[in-house]
Amino acid sequence: MVNLFSMKDYTKSVKGRAQKAFTLFLVLLLFAGLLLGGASSKPVQAQATTYPEYVVKPGDSLLWIAAKFNTTLEAIMSVNQLGPENTLHPGDKIKIPSLAGMQGILSSEYVGLGTSLISLSRRSQAELSQLIRLNRITSPSELFIGREILMTDVDQESPTAPNTLLEGQSFLEMAIKSNVNPWSLGRRNLLQNANHAIPQDSFYVPSSVAQLDALAIPGVGSISIGNLPLRQGDTYYLSVESPGKVQVKSELLEFSPQFTDIGDGKQIAYVGIHALTEPGVYPLSMSFTRDDGFEYRFDQLVVIKSGNYATDRPLKVDPATLDGDNIRAEDAIFRSLLAPVTPVQHWDGLFYSPAQDADCVISTFGSRRTYNDDPKIYYHTGLDLGYCKGTDVYAPAVGKVVGALPSLIVRGNTVVIDHGLGVYTIYMHLEEILVEEGAMVERGQLIGVIGTTGRSTGPHLHFEVDIQGTPVNPATWLRRAFP
Repeated sequence: MVNLFSMKDYTKSVKGRAQKAFTLFLVLLLFAGLLLGGASSKPVQAQATTYPEYVVKPGDSLLWIAAKFNTTLEAIMSVNQLGPENTLHPGDKIKIPSLAGMQGILSSEYVGLGTSLISLSRRSQAELSQLIRLNRITSPSELFIGREILMTDVDQESPTAPNTLLEGQSFLEMAIKSNVNPWSLGRRNLLQNANHAIPQDSFYVPSSVAQLDALAIPGVGSISIGNLPLRQGDTYYLSVESPGKVQVKSELLEFSPQFTDIGDGKQIAYVGIHALTEPGVYPLSMSFTRDDGFEYRFDQLVVIKSGNYATDRPLKVDPATLDGDNIRAEDAIFRSLLAPVTPVQHWDGLFYSPAQDADCVISTFGSRRTYNDDPKIYYHTGLDLGYCKGTDVYAPAVGKVVGALPSLIVRGNTVVIDHGLGVYTIYMHLEEILVEEGAMVERGQLIGVIGTTGRSTGPHLHFEVDIQGTPVNPATWLRRAFP
């Protein structure tokens, strides 16, 4: 039997406590509202979005910049507060909206031999994730030689240069020799533990001169590649340094360049990319064999880009110069002349223009052309300098005359000079040859005069540079000094 009186009292008591609790809740809610109201009276400071900046170069446009960084013209104009009235100038800094959250000045370099995301990250001090995002990399195989890689410049106390951890050498020893704190050096090189340092890997230490990556070959030395990116008709070179004697072999596009020992433990090979090579990515392989039998093979993909060659107007020439038998007979002569690789570099610095008095370039290297309404497409293997008969022709560099060939059906009166290391220059359609085969010529020496012999439509000099038998762009040699 339930005591009704005590039950009523209990109910009153519960109701009373509930009312008090509810009243307290309302007071607290009101107080909280006042606090919130007070806080909301002050505006919240939103953190400003950061963007990396691209420095405008001559020839750039906003549309080109937008395409390069995978964004839109409207987004770039909005972020940079640009209107139709604004003009773009070289040196201007443009914020890149597609890379929001990053900062710094955008820079770029070409991937060289042995370059990896880790080595790029070490040197630039950029996070791996940032490099991947900047360059939209989905696979390590995309880091082929000659690819342009974007980075953001980071303020550093000093530039850095790569040092190679030798076999048997400790990371601490490298730090001491470099006069660097080993823990700082470890952080600089993204090492969680100094014990993770691998022999023959490159590590970056403070230096007065910044250097690009140099691939270390175990017990051999280092190799590097020059004149990136590679393009149709371009010249590049492979350089190998080693403390001892080593046999080097390389292969690209089924072509095996011949390496020459140039002293001080250095070997070099010059290679020409054929103008008709299909643009794309190709495997580059190198192998090294020491006297003690140690062998090492290195493989990396390399990109070859288009030369963007023009098309000449159709030309009318003597049909005999297009005869297949005549062409094959002359080509056989030149294959023999251009095959030897003289183990001496005769030239030094830039090549001298062979026709200083020539009026202009009338046809560039690599241009596509047709003859006599024939649909067959040829390509131009040299640089045509036009003027008139009798204009002097000069040797561009020191070399040996290995061909003084008169009355060729296709090439006309022709001179061939060997400059060493597989580099040759050829002078076609001459009116007169003024040097003899076997003679050594000096830079700027008179070797002939311009004419219109052979397959020619008028007085001009066909100036050609060949690398181990492959014609390359002569203009490169007139504006760049190769080592």
